[in-house]
Amino acid sequence: MKYFFKVMLAESWKQHRNYFSNKLIYVSLFLWPFLSFMASYYSYKVFDIEGSVVSYISGGNIMVFLLIGYMGMSFFRSVVQSAWHFSFERQSGTLEYIYLSPASRMAVILGNALSSVFEGSVAMAVFGALIILYNKESLSINVIGLVTVIPIFLCVALLWGAFLNACFLYSRDTDFLFTVLEEPMEIFSGVKVPVSIFPGWARVISCIFPLTYALEALRQVMLNSADISSVKNVVIISLVIILVLLSATLITIHIVEKHMRKTGNVILF
Repeated sequence: MKYFFKVMLAESWKQHRNYFSNKLIYVSLFLWPFLSFMASYYSYKVFDIEGSVVSYISGGNIMVFLLIGYMGMSFFRSVVQSAWHFSFERQSGTLEYIYLSPASRMAVILGNALSSVFEGSVAMAVFGALIILYNKESLSINVIGLVTVIPIFLCVALLWGAFLNACFLYSRDTDFLFTVLEEPMEIFSGVKVPVSIFPGWARVISCIFPLTYALEALRQVMLNSADISSVKNVVIISLVIILVLLSATLITIHIVEKHMRKTGNVILF
């Protein structure tokens, strides 16, 4: 277990040096989510949203509602981008060196996702936390619920990244996944618009994305003072998603290693 974490931290440090050594990149990682957030916020300003059909949205907390969405989106966007970057490991030949080493494949994948989850979203997270604290009068937090939900949210984001890393790593052309999982995730996960007001077909699509459940739980415990019993269904679904993503990642690694031993080719698809 000690060796597993050592490999995971080493991979995180390697990815940090590859993609985050230039401090200006944090400006870019903050700027685009911030501009998107501001566009959404001022779009809401033209409407009277008092008495919204969503119980925890009002004119006073719409900024916090959106910030929670964009902070969550920044975590998940980072891991999608990290998986796309990780596909370059195969193209540059680094992947072969990883497989020649005794390093745990899962530790390498988790290390890459871990680096991106925290570093890729740190600027937006700090900004969002400051704005939320400034608007603390609009909050209605259940502390126990928040302490429970945040680790689940981080685990879902990390394992979502690990699963995508496994998919991107073993395929010749997974760029389409980057397109499919970037903008649609923002639209259908309720980042800007509550999922509860979507039409039926859009709600079905929103169920695909783990971010949907994570945002709903975070908003309920931060804006509606919901306790664990109130969000237990969302929490249970999130735990199931964690198990499914972990199993899917391990199965993908196993299938591709078996294929590689048989053909001598690391590329499965």
